Amino acid sequence: MTNTAVVARPRVAITLAAIGGWVDAVGFLVLFGLFTAHLSGNTDRLGVALGQGELATALTYAVPLVVFFGGVVLGVAYITGRPDHRPRGLGGLLALEAALLAVFMGAGTLLRNAGDLTPHSLAYYGLAVAAVGAMGLQTAALRHAAGVPVHTTFITGMVSSLAEELVAVRTGGPDAGRRARVHGGLVGAYLIGAVGGSALEGAWALWALTVPLAVLGVLIVTVGSAAAL
Repeated sequence: MTNTAVVARPRVAITLAAIGGWVDAVGFLVLFGLFTAHLSGNTDRLGVALGQGELATALTYAVPLVVFFGGVVLGVAYITGRPDHRPRGLGGLLALEAALLAVFMGAGTLLRNAGDLTPHSLAYYGLAVAAVGAMGLQTAALRHAAGVPVHTTFITGMVSSLAEELVAVRTGGPDAGRRARVHGGLVGAYLIGAVGGSALEGAWALWALTVPLAVLGVLIVTVGSAAAL
């Protein structure tokens, strides 16, 4: 673990993972199948579109990849940017994430109601930048929990790590049980968030994002100023 990463208790990481799943599900439903946090699917779709010569479709997946990368770069630069090299707290990044999600929710509601949100439209790209940028920032915000490397916005690595740790538990590996519980909690929270986001989107449309926004508000107030939580 480096001293330039925010370190948190597992419950903070698990809460953020639920937010990641929630936003990813809502974004998928609103933005015509775009994953706002899960880049493996977007990268594969980009490759398929390029392979079939569908350049307009490829662009709809290429732009989010660049934006997510930029969000992670910005977030890591913020976290590690103190002169004494100690990490900053979560508050600034989570506040910016909440602001981007609020833009996604508010502007997206207006654009959908006006009929301006269509695939390949400027409205699509604007909303994709807001939602994907928010998830890129969250990815950078928290990378360790209780000494365990974590990701709160994409889950493939967490599933692989969980499998490795379960094997290590069986063979008596030290601390494997604790790591397995953390990663298992992240996988479960992401799934629960996706279920909640997709279910509520059907009833509330983009206003379903009020739930993760409220949770982010609580996190900003309770843990946002600390670099070690």
